[in-house]
This record gives sequence, C-alpha cells and structure tokens, in this order.
Amino acid sequence: MHIRGISMMLVAGCVIGLLTGCGIPEDEHYAILAEMDTKFKAEEEKLNSKITDLESLLNNEKAKARSARAELDDATERIKGLQQTNAQAAKALAGEKSKVADLESALASAKSTLLAARDEVIEAENRLSAIDKEYQELKRRFEMFQKNLNALDQSSAAPVAVTEEFGTDVSPAPQTDAARVGSLLDEMGSM
Repeated sequence: MHIRGISMMLVAGCVIGLLTGCGIPEDEHYAILAEMDTKFKAEEEKLNSKITDLESLLNNEKAKARSARAELDDATERIKGLQQTNAQAAKALAGEKSKVADLESALASAKSTLLAARDEVIEAENRLSAIDKEYQELKRRFEMFQKNLNALDQSSAAPVAVTEEFGTDVSPAPQTDAARVGSLLDEMGSM
C-alpha cells in the first residue's frame, strides 16, 4: 500500500500544480497562450493555403485526368474504327488475292489454249502445205492429161489403117473417149 499512497500523492501534486499554474504568472501565461494561438493560426493558415493549393492542384489533375480519359476514349474509338477498317481491308485483300489466283489460273488456261491453238495452226499449215503439194501435183497431171487428150484428138483426126495380106485391119480397133482417158490415167499412175 505504500506505492499506492505515493502514487496518490503524486497525482494530487500534479493536480495542484495544474490548478495553480506551477508558479507561472498569469500575464506571462496569457502571453504564451496568445503566442501559441498566433503560431497555431499561422500554421493553420499555412496548412489551409497548402490545402487550397493541393485542392486546386487536385482539381487540375482531375481535369487533366478527365481530359486524358476523354482522349483515351477517343483514341479507343479510333482504334476500334481502324481495327474494323483493317479487318475490312484484310477481307478485301483476301478477295483480291483469290481473284488474282483465279486470274492466274485463267491465264495459265489461256496460255495452254494458245499453245494448243498454235499447235493446231502449225498442223493445219502442214496439212495445207501437203494439200497444196498434192494440188500442184494434180494440176501438173491434169495439164499433162489435157495435153495428151489434145494430142489424141489431133491423132484421131487422121487415122491410118494398116491391112495385112488377108485384108483385115491390123491396127487396133478405135477406142472410145472413155477408154482413152482410162488408159491415159493408167499411164499417169505408172509414172
């Protein structure tokens, strides 16, 4: 209990000291309070001005953030638009690539058709050349045939009859024109 008594006395001394001002005169005490109040008000004004500055800075930053957010939203919209444009361009490019592939296929087909047509033209020219040669040969034979016919016509105009002792004609019997033409063709065929 001894400690309890000491602690009670200590508390009572503190209370008495506080009530009596611990020996500080009242004017000095008020002066210290006034000085502390002035310092407090000065600090409060500083803090209020700092708070005001920070609030204005915060408002400026909020405005910047709103502006940046609006720009970000605008940029997002532009990016979405560009992505859609890019997708459309990619789709159009794929379509054009398929058209190019179709055109290349058509070109290859046209080239093969052209080559086939050239081969056919060359073959037709060769056949034409062969036909022309045959024609020239037939023309030459026909002209020879006409000359032979003309020669036959002239020789048949003055027939000479040779008779033998018995009085019969030894020269061959006169041939008809059809038989003569046939014999001429046989002669031409053997040439």
